[in-house]
Amino acid sequence: LEDLAAAQTKRFHYNRRVKVILTWKPRDSHLAFTDNLTIHINAGNPVVTKVKGRENRYQIILGLFTHELGHVLYTDFLAAQSYANSLALGHWYPAAPSLTKAADIRSEAEFWDYVKADPGNPQMVSYLAHRISNILEDGYVENRMLIQFPGTLGYALTRLRELHLRDMPTVTQLKEAEDTEGRHIFESILQMILSYAKFGEIRYGEEPLSDERIQTVFGLLPEIDEALMTRSGRERLEATSLILIRCWQYVRDFLERCRERQEAAAASGASIT
Repeated sequence: LEDLAAAQTKRFHYNRRVKVILTWKPRDSHLAFTDNLTIHINAGNPVVTKVKGRENRYQIILGLFTHELGHVLYTDFLAAQSYANSLALGHWYPAAPSLTKAADIRSEAEFWDYVKADPGNPQMVSYLAHRISNILEDGYVENRMLIQFPGTLGYALTRLRELHLRDMPTVTQLKEAEDTEGRHIFESILQMILSYAKFGEIRYGEEPLSDERIQTVFGLLPEIDEALMTRSGRERLEATSLILIRCWQYVRDFLERCRERQEAAAASGASIT
């Protein structure tokens, strides 16, 4: 895989050799990730092991590799770090989101009040912003990789995407998880944004289009589309900021839920991520 990465990235004048680490950790929830220097893939994750046949499993691993290689090639990691640093200092990076509605302007004011209210709040907000940004980046880099690498890598990524789309929950299933598993409504909204960003569709299940989750995502579609089409990672970060503000009513409650989980875990001596 490292040789494959070197061969494929040479035409982009990418001079650093990408390191690849394959592990077998069935109990580890991590599947694949990269820090721009190393690609980590957990071949023991159920996403891989539930697929039957060595060749089919290899294609899934190669698809995961292709996805992470896309981040190495196309994700602006430096801009993402600058974004997090700027949030901690109390301002937007690279620029403030364009807000035209009075409700959004009020939400932005509440957002910064929340950030400044507690020393731990900037880190929590930064974590959530990273989740939103990564969703947009996932959609962008996969589309780029499918276009730029239509051969072996593109085929493997397509196999992985077929598996992912098949398992993508419907809005009805997401709502059920809110009731039975304690998932937050904003987690459902994030899952729907991911579905649209990667596959261009949302699986509604039995829910009417009037559902508040669906309407919230519908209201963000123009910004999501622009974020997926631009080659600028900074512009995707601006879209991240806009999503944070447009969804602030859900975001704030979700952050408080996360705080409660952390405090409960700390009281019991456990850890939570």
